[in-house]
Amino acid sequence: MQPDELYAKGLHEFDAWAAAFGDTRTELELQPSGSYKPVTRFCEFVNVADLMAMYRSVADVVLKDDLRQYVRLPTVKGGKRQIIVAKSGAPFKAYQRVLAQRIKAIENRSGRPQKGDDILLSVITDGRHSAIDLRFVDPMMGDEEGNKLNLLIENAYRIWEETADHRYIDPETGKPYPLPGAVQMIFSDLGTEAALETRGFSAYVWIRDRLVAMGIPADQIAFMQHYKKNSAKQRLFNDLNQGRKRFVLGSTATMGTGVNAQQRLKALHHLDVPWLPSDIEQREGRIERQGNQNDEIELYGYATSGSMDATNWQMLERKARFINMAMSGDRSIRRIEDVSSNVNQFALAKALASGDDRLMKKAGLDAEVARLLRLRDAHTDDQYNIRRTITRTTREIEDCHKQIARLEADLARRVPAKADEILFDCDGTMITDRKAAGERLLGYAHRMRKGRTEVRWTLGTFNGIGLELSGYEALNTDGRRYLCTVIAVQHHGEHSEFEVTEKTRPGTAIGRIESSIRDLDTDLAAVRASLEANERRLPAFEARLGQIFPDAALLDEKLNELAELEAELANTKGEFEPGNDDAASSAESENHDGTPVPQAA
Repeated sequence: MQPDELYAKGLHEFDAWAAAFGDTRTELELQPSGSYKPVTRFCEFVNVADLMAMYRSVADVVLKDDLRQYVRLPTVKGGKRQIIVAKSGAPFKAYQRVLAQRIKAIENRSGRPQKGDDILLSVITDGRHSAIDLRFVDPMMGDEEGNKLNLLIENAYRIWEETADHRYIDPETGKPYPLPGAVQMIFSDLGTEAALETRGFSAYVWIRDRLVAMGIPADQIAFMQHYKKNSAKQRLFNDLNQGRKRFVLGSTATMGTGVNAQQRLKALHHLDVPWLPSDIEQREGRIERQGNQNDEIELYGYATSGSMDATNWQMLERKARFINMAMSGDRSIRRIEDVSSNVNQFALAKALASGDDRLMKKAGLDAEVARLLRLRDAHTDDQYNIRRTITRTTREIEDCHKQIARLEADLARRVPAKADEILFDCDGTMITDRKAAGERLLGYAHRMRKGRTEVRWTLGTFNGIGLELSGYEALNTDGRRYLCTVIAVQHHGEHSEFEVTEKTRPGTAIGRIESSIRDLDTDLAAVRASLEANERRLPAFEARLGQIFPDAALLDEKLNELAELEAELANTKGEFEPGNDDAASSAESENHDGTPVPQAA
């Protein structure tokens, strides 16, 4: 199906749009109840180049990099977001063994879970919380020095100290604000104040209390969730822009959009890893924004070693890169996975609970191999489309040459007539009067309809071009049969025939014939332009035909690396796999004070 056909179908029928641009997959998915259900959902977008061409025909696309050409945006320190990785200690590794045991029990359970039974979604949620701080899953656990929550606090305090004397200008008055100091944003969808009731610990409260204990005034720290009304939010934005507040903590839902507090924003911190690239875009859009008076800003993401944090950051960056390439009009992008699609839940939970660096590496290799396979498939599709385009273009070039020859012959036969005069040679009689010629033509048509016979009559020549009258049976709007009479202008241009009825006027018939003959020049120019365009584009397609997949060697390398890693994993027991007592003993011995670490939290 060609792009114009895709456009026509997709614009009016969703099923046609989905068939043209979406690839679905049906898999058994674990439900929150613990049972499995076959679910069909979009897994990939296909024909992305054509989809984006359709989209860009009705929308102006301006990417962030394009925006920098027109407005002043701050630069990002280091050129990109910095990921700070916290080392996982013995308590975290011990809890991962607990997660692995829970997953094993869920896998071995038969039948539907009963009320209160463990389910996989709970395991994944607990794993994500434990990567922030173990007190989310065990309130009796003490503060673990060096986890990513404490690393964020230390980094935020450092920036607060370094920017304490920074001065900013009131854009309304042009004068410096009375208070100095930069502002920081901390994002986390997990560990809000509400977690105190559900989990007995809140990352928000811990961050505030620790920063206050380190010497930051409590009135400089705000929680976005405390500001419900628009008027209250605007007061908070004013406090941030004027320096009365130096920290604001919030979630993607509460602080990801509609926040215009960028004047002093120096640093933005991601405590958790969002699910979608759009969440990252919305969060970082608060600071990488016109009106920020800092020339350079800092973006930080935090991850725990041995958790899924680093892999999830890589997945988000990969998806965002593909989306930006598609939006920029890169026609080499033919397929993109659905950004909301989730990986297999058991695979996610096992990798999250394992802590095994090899599984982390395998997750990254799986993603890289999947990306390269999509690129290879896109390359194969592109080669097929190139062959088809070359065949079609070559045929069109041949047709254009034939059409040009025929139109030039028509133009050679065309006899120029004086203004308001025609040259209608009918049965050896030359008629120059327009009305008389029209009446003669309509008279022939009337006789044909009266005789009700399907015939074809040669009428003569009109300004050197032949005319033909034909009749055939057709159905009218009432479903009754009638003889349709058609005058055909015997040339090779467009719109060369038209129907004449009892209501057709002589002048109308003659005007249609004259217009058709007069447009021969336009028809010839259009065919020549089409020929020129096809001849110009054909060499470019021929040059791309037969090109090998540029990343073939890299794909083979990654596939071999993945196969070796899978073989190694198949022959060895993972550190946190149930039954590996040696690993458990080793993990216990890693506690900094030398005391055994319990394997249950």
